[in-house]
Amino acid sequence: MHWKEKRIRMISSTRVKLPESLKEDIKFSFCPGCDHGVAVRLVAEVLDELGVRDNAILTASIGCSVTLYDFMEVDSLEAPHGRALAEATGIKRARPEKFVFTYQGDGDFASIGLAESLHAALRGENISTICINNTTYGMTGGQLGPTTLLGQITTTSPTGRNADYYGYPIKIAEHVALCDGTAFSARVSLDSVANIRKAKQAIKKAFEAQIHGLGFGFVEILSTCPTNWKMSPEKAHERVRNEMMQVFKPGIYKDVTAEQTK
Repeated sequence: MHWKEKRIRMISSTRVKLPESLKEDIKFSFCPGCDHGVAVRLVAEVLDELGVRDNAILTASIGCSVTLYDFMEVDSLEAPHGRALAEATGIKRARPEKFVFTYQGDGDFASIGLAESLHAALRGENISTICINNTTYGMTGGQLGPTTLLGQITTTSPTGRNADYYGYPIKIAEHVALCDGTAFSARVSLDSVANIRKAKQAIKKAFEAQIHGLGFGFVEILSTCPTNWKMSPEKAHERVRNEMMQVFKPGIYKDVTAEQTK
């Protein structure tokens, strides 16, 4: 047998171990090149590592995260558009012993759900939130969203985002960090292996804030949207690095957990 054939057989017989928090034999419905799949995998790994999967309740929002319960092996509820944190607040207050987290897009969190989102942080709700920022409404056709960059062309800003007409993009992690009830707020990216590792650390911090009863934990994840950006995955990640990360600076904007461990 030729060595190349042996190698192909060896690779095909090797099964990558999935986190227990992901369902077996799943097929993500996300577009090719989209970073949602990576983000979901990281969330699942952290749930496993912290040992909270069996006690977790997920609130999935409307958007590209709408079918998240098809992929994750945790109890899940669907929320109306923008109301994920309102629903999660009710769940956590009714069942405070549960680990409650939301997975939302930037349009869901920072546009139609901005009031619910910021007030959950202001109240210090003991909940963890993952927010995917792809600068557009990905599921509904690529319209201008709250994080759309200046000059960015979308289906509802065909000449590019103009600050005089559309206003400026919101910097979510910074706003959440300003809320007194926030225990952890960070922005991360998935454009490289190194940044994926940093993203996982941030997700773990946000989840640990809830476990230790410190308050609201938040992670904004910069993501690609190759379909609506009309780019290849490679070009989309270049755009994340060269454009998005210049406006939405990755970093930790608030970390009460660090103060608790001093």
